Amino acid sequence: MTIEQQISAALDQVMDPHMGVGLNDMGMITNIEVDAEGQANIGIVFPCIGCPAWTLIQDNIKSAVNQLDAVKSVSVSVEWDKQWTRDQMSDKARSHAQTHGYRI
Repeated sequence: MTIEQQISAALDQVMDPHMGVGLNDMGMITNIEVDAEGQANIGIVFPCIGCPAWTLIQDNIKSAVNQLDAVKSVSVSVEWDKQWTRDQMSDKARSHAQTHGYRI
């Protein structure tokens, strides 16, 4: 498994606290890059601009990814030029949302 795949797997465990599903399932992760020195750069898009969990989610990303041996440091870049849409949600996330009363 590549380090990018390991990071993606770690991000599966980082939950969107509002929806209760992982960031990958929410379609919020836009980019994962790791340079030769082990600097991981994670791109993320938020479903809403004023997300109250903005800092919490970024901190949880850093905490999860920093646990990987090949990663020496983590930065998270919010990609404001990209827009999140419901179409980016996985079937799992859609099902979870519908079970909890959201129209998806």
